[in-house]
Amino acid sequence: MNGISGYAALLPIDWLAQLEPHWRFALFAALGVVAGLGLDVVVRRVPAAIERAWLEEMQAVDAANPSPLHAPVSQAAPPGAPLVLAGPLAIASGPSLAASPAASPAASPATSPAASPAASPAALPNASPAASPAPSATPSRPPLANTARPRRWQLSLLSGVLSVAVAWRLGPTWQSLGALGLVWTLIALAYIDHDTQLLPDILTLPLLWAGLLCNLGHWFATLPAAVIGAAAGYLSLWALYWVYWWLRRREGMGFGDFKLYAALGAWFGWTALLQILLLACLLAIVIAGSAWLIGRLRSDQMFPFGAFLAAAGIATLFGGNGLMIWIGGTP
Repeated sequence: MNGISGYAALLPIDWLAQLEPHWRFALFAALGVVAGLGLDVVVRRVPAAIERAWLEEMQAVDAANPSPLHAPVSQAAPPGAPLVLAGPLAIASGPSLAASPAASPAASPATSPAASPAASPAALPNASPAASPAPSATPSRPPLANTARPRRWQLSLLSGVLSVAVAWRLGPTWQSLGALGLVWTLIALAYIDHDTQLLPDILTLPLLWAGLLCNLGHWFATLPAAVIGAAAGYLSLWALYWVYWWLRRREGMGFGDFKLYAALGAWFGWTALLQILLLACLLAIVIAGSAWLIGRLRSDQMFPFGAFLAAAGIATLFGGNGLMIWIGGTP
């Protein structure tokens, strides 16, 4: 009973095992730096592609169903305008670039929980004042040009450091290759969620399936635990969403949070879900609470809970399920 989650022994890769440790660390660092450059492209272009697909869909809807309450999308938001979304808008009909907003429980304006892009044109910038939520309650993505260069090297450094940490934690094994993909995807999701309050389906759903496939060999959890973890992760936050809706009549989080939590359950199994949620909540309390105390976050403002879930997933990858001992469970 070895391995990161106590289920499977580590599976060495012969040619990696033959490398000296310092060369192996250098290889993983180089891979991480290159991956960071790719992550910069993903972080900037995936939300822009989602925005274009959504605007095209809205233009088609407005052309087919003109309404005096809503300005045409072509006038309401130019193609380069920041993306602003409110409510659980799962853009399922986009060209393989669906996205689900992810927000904190203190965040969203009161909109219908079944809202969709076709039913919520007021979520676009500069939409009709009679239909749009208050600007103070809806954050927007900062201009991409202002963050492109700094983010590129920031992402490369973060990805390189975490890739070396993976090499140190898991060694020259197949599990380390799977962990690299997990870490890189979580970094991209955290940055995208921070910028746009979106967790794109094009990243969360493949991450979920990759976790299940990796655990066919019990790399990080047994396959039954991974399947239960994926289902329990989604359904638990889905249930919390509806409880909050019935109590407060507004959304507490986005559907993207459900999918990311399900993906983490698929990677680490159902026994890690409570630990991941606790870590994410603690991080959110510390960071968002500090920002509120110094006046950088309003009490009614969205904050990206998916970024905290991603950080908790990375912490669980390196630390295992040790926190479960503290709360009376089993590691």
